[in-house]
Amino acid sequence: MQKSTFKKIINVLKYIAIYSLSSKMITFAIPKLLHMQFRQLHSESFVYLAEVSKFQHMWSFFGRSYNYNLFIGISEFLIGALILFPRTRLIALLLSLGVCLNIFVLNIEFEVLFAIGHITFDLVITLLLLLEYYKDIYQFFIKLGGKVNGVISKPKYKFLRLFPYIFLVVLSVGYFVFSIYVKSMFSVKHKIVGSYEVNTIKVNDSVINLRKGSIGKKPMLFFEHNSQLVLSAQDTMYVGFYMIKDEKISLGFETPTAFGLQRLIDVDFNDKQIKGTSENKELFEIRYQRLSEKEDYLNGIYE
Repeated sequence: MQKSTFKKIINVLKYIAIYSLSSKMITFAIPKLLHMQFRQLHSESFVYLAEVSKFQHMWSFFGRSYNYNLFIGISEFLIGALILFPRTRLIALLLSLGVCLNIFVLNIEFEVLFAIGHITFDLVITLLLLLEYYKDIYQFFIKLGGKVNGVISKPKYKFLRLFPYIFLVVLSVGYFVFSIYVKSMFSVKHKIVGSYEVNTIKVNDSVINLRKGSIGKKPMLFFEHNSQLVLSAQDTMYVGFYMIKDEKISLGFETPTAFGLQRLIDVDFNDKQIKGTSENKELFEIRYQRLSEKEDYLNGIYE
């Protein structure tokens, strides 16, 4: 009786591990298919390569090619789908072993410290699930040259046979819709997200003599996808935020700029300029020009 109970517990843990790994793979795959993961901030793209951290270097490398993200995403989705079914589980686990080992090494070598824990967990689950197949793996690759003997056990109840299909469809469609919603929260409003050269800044009709900032070779303005605003001018980098609502823009910086600007609320803007009155009643006009894809490759990736 105790032995039978132990087997049942092990079997339950096995399926918890299977569905856990499936969930992880699918929920990591879908953001890659939508080009949501490995996004690089426009302002970071202007940091000299020698000054870029290993993490930023790897992140920008993976994020630069959508087709490569598509390849990784499809691979992870296949693992998440194939592992649910007994006939294709071994294929999924072998794919998972390769993918997890690769990511494990990348995370260590490129110091992606926040992700080492979860990929280690996925790798351990993959190895534990593969233990069930070690004899078949030996026969397939070494002894039998591709001939595999074995009987696939099927659940007794129809619901249990259908559950993997229901799980795959509900999780995939549900998380796809959720990801679209999250992406819409950071969508490119008025195509303003990107890198810009600042041409002119006026305060009460007086033109400011602009100097380049700490990023790039010219005065620069960066509208990031996460509502972050970065102004690089007057030998300084100013970090702040922006928000678009009802065809108006509000923006502000953590510290006042060298020419006095700290916050503009609900002022006019377009893809060429921002114009309005600041909190201290001064009239500001900022004219800018979007950089070409040749000048900043990120301006072409996320359009």
